[in-house]
Amino acid sequence: MTAATQGGAGRAGAGGAGASRATRAATATAPVFDRLSRTTWIDVAVLVALSLIAVAGFEPAFGHYAFASAAVGGILVGGGVALLGRLLRLSWLLTAVIALAAYFLLGTPLALPGQALFGVLPSLDSLSGLVLGAVFGWSDAVTLQAPLEAPPYVAVVPYVAGWLVALVSVSLAVRWLPRRGPRRAPVGRAAVLLVGPALLLLAAILLGTRDPFFAGLRGVLFAGVALVWLAWRRGRFARDRVETDTAVRRSRLLGGAAVVLGAVLVGALAGAVLAPPAASRFVVRDEITPPFDPLDYPSPLAGFRKYTKDLQKTKLFTVTGLRQGQVVRLATMDSYDGIVWSVAAPGSDTDASGAFELLGSTIPRPPLFTPGAASTASIDVLGYSDVWLPTLGYTDRLTFDAHTGQDPTTTVRVNTATGTAAVTSGVRDGLSYTVGATAQKIPNDRALAKVPPAKLTLPPVTNVPDVVSAKAEEYAGSADTAIQKLRNIERSLKSLGYLSHGRASDPVPSRAGEGADRMTDLLSKSPMVGDQEQYASAFALMARRLGYPTRVVMGFAPKVTGSTTTVTGDDVTAWDEVAFDGVGWLPFFPTPTKTDAPKNQTTKPKLEPQPQVRQPPPADPRAEDLLTPVKTKDNDPKDKRSGFSIPVWAWVVLGVIGIPLLAYFVPLLLIAALKRRRRRRRETTGPPDRRAAGAWDELADGYAELGLAIPERSTRLQAASSLEEQSAAQSLPVPDGGLRDLARHVDAAVFDGTDVAEERVQTAWGATDRALSEATKAAGPLRARLAAFRYRRPRRA
Repeated sequence: MTAATQGGAGRAGAGGAGASRATRAATATAPVFDRLSRTTWIDVAVLVALSLIAVAGFEPAFGHYAFASAAVGGILVGGGVALLGRLLRLSWLLTAVIALAAYFLLGTPLALPGQALFGVLPSLDSLSGLVLGAVFGWSDAVTLQAPLEAPPYVAVVPYVAGWLVALVSVSLAVRWLPRRGPRRAPVGRAAVLLVGPALLLLAAILLGTRDPFFAGLRGVLFAGVALVWLAWRRGRFARDRVETDTAVRRSRLLGGAAVVLGAVLVGALAGAVLAPPAASRFVVRDEITPPFDPLDYPSPLAGFRKYTKDLQKTKLFTVTGLRQGQVVRLATMDSYDGIVWSVAAPGSDTDASGAFELLGSTIPRPPLFTPGAASTASIDVLGYSDVWLPTLGYTDRLTFDAHTGQDPTTTVRVNTATGTAAVTSGVRDGLSYTVGATAQKIPNDRALAKVPPAKLTLPPVTNVPDVVSAKAEEYAGSADTAIQKLRNIERSLKSLGYLSHGRASDPVPSRAGEGADRMTDLLSKSPMVGDQEQYASAFALMARRLGYPTRVVMGFAPKVTGSTTTVTGDDVTAWDEVAFDGVGWLPFFPTPTKTDAPKNQTTKPKLEPQPQVRQPPPADPRAEDLLTPVKTKDNDPKDKRSGFSIPVWAWVVLGVIGIPLLAYFVPLLLIAALKRRRRRRRETTGPPDRRAAGAWDELADGYAELGLAIPERSTRLQAASSLEEQSAAQSLPVPDGGLRDLARHVDAAVFDGTDVAEERVQTAWGATDRALSEATKAAGPLRARLAAFRYRRPRRA
């Protein structure tokens, strides 16, 4: 049996030596890098092209092609690592580890260049952003308004999408697809590779907006490239392929190309003409409610008297670039429940005050707006502390210059319809930012005479006292136009009322609050006494009673004294805004400026309502108790700091040095453990003849991990001859007597039928260890390191 086996092996070796000489020579000249066929390179090029077509769909969501470097870079990084792993014949596991390391090392300059050290090196912020973006960036991308610019880690979404799809698709193309050979690779295997680019195309659509980016052209081009590629592979690998003349092949190729080009052009034009309207386009962001809930914070207007009393002389913030007469906007409220005016709940109509979104530095204009004068101001926060961010007009640019604690770019929320901004991490001392704003253009009353109020759906007002309806009809009078009725109400409140913040220094007492009882007290008693909190609330309720969309705005109206204006609590104010169709939200200021009540006189206002007699205030002022209970809470998050913290530079050094070290040593140790487990099983498990055969298997695997080719379905003698030839061509030493002596020794132990002594087993293993040790030393450090990272799985007997 042994002689026959050896004779067959010799004949096979002799007959196959000449046929395989060229293959062995090619292997000998390129021991480190493997080669890919022309067909495989074409497969990779097609997959990369399809991925590039797919990622172009991210443009509507990110805008200004800001995503291009991240998306294209992710495809190149993922695809490049997949190719490198195949060329170096690395295992799947090692390729995945290298791809993960490349994701972090190259992700900073490609996706988060603004957080890089020296423009390219990873930092602690960029590394954490690459993790946060891969995990949470998808949810943020569908809850934020386009264009997506903040938080910074949202740019990781196209990067990680392109990286993952390219890594998996290219790996399958270079490893799995060619495995069955040219004549045995069905088209169905190639079609599986299209799943990744197709999912990338679908993700770009779902994360986009209602305005697609050349949807018809991209869709037809994607389908055309995929179909041509599949047809080419079918013709290339058909079993019954017939050789044809070169001219016939060229004619078929040109004809097919013309048909595909015509289909792409016709499909793109038809798609552009017959595309469904944007309103019917399904995108995920339209189905998601923004996470910020204004109802988690107390109503800004409820704390109005805190500014006029406790913070009257406190320097809240400074504004550089504020113009005379310009007001600072703090919060807009359009929901009333009989207790307080508040910002509406999230999920209400987009025109309401509760629709907050996380935006970038560029903020789109409101839907109902006529632009007026533009201005830019820098604001430095001092004694102010809240979540509502002071802004000017309708903000269109917002840049944070300095901050303490959490980065406000990740926690700022903006309502474009109301011009209100909130920072959930808190606005406090140390925050500096620059605001670019555009004011609402205000036409004169004559131009508004024929303009009706806008038809908007605002949150309802509830628990409104009956006196509001009566006074609304009385103060509006018999005016015919909306603007005149609103002006009548505004003048009535200003002329019939008195201003008082309820301070001890005010000559007229005043009670705080804007609840139903306070509105009844304001409108039923004479004279009317209150401040902006009460008059703005009363005007808004009366205007809403007449059917006009009205909201209350709280802010500051400081006196400009120079280039830099200091805002104190005494500058707090409130006013109303009413929406007019096609014009925008126009301001009304119903608060009177008179502070002293008249004594022993009757004042007749020059208005259509019946004259009313003002009475002096009572001798003993009422207590300043607030009848309407308003619950507030301290929203200033506590600064919780531990006693010990690692400095930032240490984190940076740890990230720059630690990640490459982990990427190198973790797979090295894992593969070494697998190799030890493989050797222990072969050397200690089974009968002696099986353990002797395991010595040869360990030798073959060791040479394969060094980059030598092991002939498939060959005997040990054939494999030994091939390994000796490759070793001689690559200047690798072999044991005395060659590897064929070891092959004969193992064959004798396996097939001679005698009991195998333990000494024969140890002799085989000793020869294997010496052969591999000498070959590894002669191969050089590069091949030795690559061999350490390769792992050849044991074959089943």
